Amino acid sequence: MSEIKQYVIFSLDEEMYGIEILKIKEVVSYQKITPIPNTKGFVRGIINLRGVIVPVFDLREKFNLPQTTYNRFYIIIVMEISGRVMGVIVDEISDVMELFPEEVQDASNLPPGIRAEYIKAIGKKEDGLTILLDVDRLMSLEELEILDGT
Repeated sequence: MSEIKQYVIFSLDEEMYGIEILKIKEVVSYQKITPIPNTKGFVRGIINLRGVIVPVFDLREKFNLPQTTYNRFYIIIVMEISGRVMGVIVDEISDVMELFPEEVQDASNLPPGIRAEYIKAIGKKEDGLTILLDVDRLMSLEELEILDGT
């Protein structure tokens, strides 16, 4: 029998997403990000997190969502992506959700035309659907090399 998994649920442009809680290192309030010259648009820059330099990227840009002006009410989720620690900016964190195996549907049968390379599964609860992200696939090899350069 598969086990119950916990996901941190966050929003981007009023859409709900989830990341396995074990992938998350910590959650910090939005802070000044130091931009890095000559990086792709989704890479916002770097932050100093207690002496550790952490690259930060913008999931809104990555997912082609409308841009916004970030302020202190936004959140940076620090997580491990493909063996690298980095931060992603999200609108807000709303919950930690437990999902039973029967509440998780594989993303392989999504309609054609939907870019599902980052989607691990869909979480189904009475109050709606949550897109569960595969954090290790959020960044392509090329994008990881760009971030490694920071």
